[in-house]
Amino acid sequence: MNNNIKSILVENTADELRDVFLRCDADLLEGAREIRIRQGLPLTVTAHGGEFFIGQAGGRHRRADAAFRPKAMHIDTMLSKFSNHSLYAYDTEIKNGYITIPGGHRIGLAGRVTVEDGRIKTIKHINGLSIRMARQVLGAADGIIPTIAGSYVRNTIIVSPPGWGKTTMLRDAVRQLSQAGYNVAVVDERSEIGGCHMGVAQNDLGPRTDVLDAAPKADGMMLALRALSPQVIAVDEIGSTEDVAAIENMAGCGVAVLCTLHGRNMEDLQRRPVLAPLIDNKIFERFIFLTDKPTVGSICAIYNENLEVIGNGA
Repeated sequence: MNNNIKSILVENTADELRDVFLRCDADLLEGAREIRIRQGLPLTVTAHGGEFFIGQAGGRHRRADAAFRPKAMHIDTMLSKFSNHSLYAYDTEIKNGYITIPGGHRIGLAGRVTVEDGRIKTIKHINGLSIRMARQVLGAADGIIPTIAGSYVRNTIIVSPPGWGKTTMLRDAVRQLSQAGYNVAVVDERSEIGGCHMGVAQNDLGPRTDVLDAAPKADGMMLALRALSPQVIAVDEIGSTEDVAAIENMAGCGVAVLCTLHGRNMEDLQRRPVLAPLIDNKIFERFIFLTDKPTVGSICAIYNENLEVIGNGA
């Protein structure tokens, strides 16, 4: 599949929606962070300039009433093409709410959720697609590597609201540590760090990195510890008691953990009881908080294990 974003969209759509993307400004699409395709609702693109509505002629607008509104058949066609006409092959990913396509781009799914024995079985009648563009930003972790890696790699958590660059920074930290000589295991539950497609990482994670794609975080960390002898384990978006217990276990085994978490500041973390063991026992030695000012992925503040500010974006 072509990795040019406009080409990907054109190749995997049909009829009027294909024509909209053909006419759309290539620079807008190439700079897009997310494209929202919702049945009967305005077509939107989120890029560096904010959110834009895309019209029938491919132009960008600030008003929703000027936007093209995709139909059910457009969404069905995209899903069929993205899955090589074998959507059933993506059952596991669909159950988790997304599919990943070549290039590591992730397509979030909205629709009717089917539950069996209290667990999500699948998503049917899909009526919305959230296409998140995977972009590897080499050097994104330059500002944190000196503080998390010295004579050893410190347990580190990167915190920000969604879309502010924490996974991008984590991915580049993995790459740089791997290049520096550390064996790194990536437990990539949602295929976002490596951007794996059919088990093959689409992103450069360095020469000494192993990826457990689609593995649940807690179980995957234990599997990596037993099977891959890592010096560093990286996971995205922790939050469950199982995740916390696994991280404590890794720390007790001498394996450094790099992870991310949704939040805005230290107060957010301290309000979450599930994180108390990691904070109170000083498991994390570095807390990296990100902001979207002046750009997404900028460092807002860095704390040590004593919750003292030791760095900021200045």
